[in-house]
Amino acid sequence: MPPSNAWNLFQNGCIQHRMKSAKPFPSFSLLLPDDVQAGTDSSVASYWKQDDTCLLQLSSVVRKSGPQISATHRLTDRIRAGGEWQTVRLMRTIEGCDIAAASTTDRENTSWVHVYLVWDLLAVHATVSHKGQVSPCDWAWDAIFSIRFVVM
Repeated sequence: MPPSNAWNLFQNGCIQHRMKSAKPFPSFSLLLPDDVQAGTDSSVASYWKQDDTCLLQLSSVVRKSGPQISATHRLTDRIRAGGEWQTVRLMRTIEGCDIAAASTTDRENTSWVHVYLVWDLLAVHATVSHKGQVSPCDWAWDAIFSIRFVVM
């Protein structure tokens, strides 16, 4: 199997679906299901599945100097922009990564969860959106928690 492919397994070891490695920016990589489509511009990578309203968007910033800004501080700045927000308690973690998340719903009933993942030299802003509840976006959550900082 080429190194760019992986398998997502159920707890019993059976194959759930085939995964592919993606590196939308030089600073990090993640795993995505093979059937995910992608679009990337200079600052945002977007991922979606055909016939699914779930959308995963990622952006990042590499710290070149000074102290790192925490995930909670970044999220607080985002929430200050306005709207009604609820803190999201994520059940998974990434070793060595500070994580904070909150959700909001727009007038079209699209749910938006903003997640900040912060390492010493890297901050990733992940947004998962979906019509109605965001929980059906399992592939997007799996992708977020597969994000790994790439030493540059």
